[in-house]
Amino acid sequence: MNLQEPVSAAMRALKANKMRSALTTLGIIIGVAAVIIVVSLVQGLQSSVLKQIEKAGSQTLFVRPVFPTDMPYAEFTKIKNKDLTIEDMRTLHRMVPQIIQMTPLFFNGSEVKSEGHSATVNIIMTDETYLELNSINLTSGRNFVPSDVRLGNKVAVVGPRVVEKLGIKGNPIGKSINTPTLSLEIIGILEEQGSSLGNDPDTNVMIPLTTGMAQLTDAQRRQLFFQARVDPRVSADDGADLLEDALRRIKGLRGKEPSGFKVFSPKQITGIIGGITNVITAVAGGMVSIALLVGGIGIMNIMLVSVTERTREIGVRKAVGAKRKDILLQFLIEASFLCIFGGAVGILLGYALGAILGKLMFGQIGSIPLWAVVSAFMVPAGIGLIFGMYPAAKASKLDPIDALRYE
Repeated sequence: MNLQEPVSAAMRALKANKMRSALTTLGIIIGVAAVIIVVSLVQGLQSSVLKQIEKAGSQTLFVRPVFPTDMPYAEFTKIKNKDLTIEDMRTLHRMVPQIIQMTPLFFNGSEVKSEGHSATVNIIMTDETYLELNSINLTSGRNFVPSDVRLGNKVAVVGPRVVEKLGIKGNPIGKSINTPTLSLEIIGILEEQGSSLGNDPDTNVMIPLTTGMAQLTDAQRRQLFFQARVDPRVSADDGADLLEDALRRIKGLRGKEPSGFKVFSPKQITGIIGGITNVITAVAGGMVSIALLVGGIGIMNIMLVSVTERTREIGVRKAVGAKRKDILLQFLIEASFLCIFGGAVGILLGYALGAILGKLMFGQIGSIPLWAVVSAFMVPAGIGLIFGMYPAAKASKLDPIDALRYE
């Protein structure tokens, strides 16, 4: 089949109506750009979270109390013991020799003030092992020492954004910051880590666990989190099983009695994150695909108008020998070109906007998988064929005599 003439005719028709062609592709551009942005942001989110997991190491496990969102509420209420205390952590460390390091954690949001400025921060109550376990460095000052934790010293290691928000001038080491209940001396500054999905570790304030525990309610003191690093000779999944079995014995749980805690290995966390991002991609992709559908309907509408406007032209072409398939092919090429062009522009626009948003939200640009790029070309081409078929078929069926007499 000679495609040169149908392609040339299609290009001439599109050039003759540049503004209309551009506006027609707008729906496709918006739809494809939205898909690329969503995929880019989801990939950026996943990379950001996995980066944080990798920093903690492949042998680091995470233990936390169960939340009502972990299960149906009726099951949650049946759990007898949801406590995780510092004594549980110490007993667990003694019972499982494969644990080589264990760190207690409690998170609490608070407002801090200094020199007439205030900032909302995330306070991490922990001990001197936290920085090493999570591969976080200091840019100046020092970390906690065991005596800080043992004596409950009122000291703090702060993120760089805390210093910036509080407007602390000069060397911040030795300066004071105040929470509603504590006056803390800054002893160290954390390295910059970058924000991720609204979570900004650069606004963290670390204080010794014993210092913070005195400010908590009894219920809060019994809802600690733990991080545990297991011996490299034991896989993280096996280590998670050892921790879970030991904790169940500590809590006196038998048989299938539900646990009041969760133990996560990096592999499990990665699987959870992958599952969540896949759902987000599917749901968001389905929603933004509506824009592609609307764009396809717009293509069909404009092509129908084009058929009506060019009825005499179609009649002339048929009168001089153009076959039905030539007319059909010309209009299909027009519709497909509009969609493919819109797809190409949408990919470029989506990548640019996705890169900007990814940098702002996660501190990094999310990669765009090949399947997303291929889909961004193939889907619009398919839309062009599907929604261009009816106008093209209508044009190809016109009787040349009636078409030439059309006014």
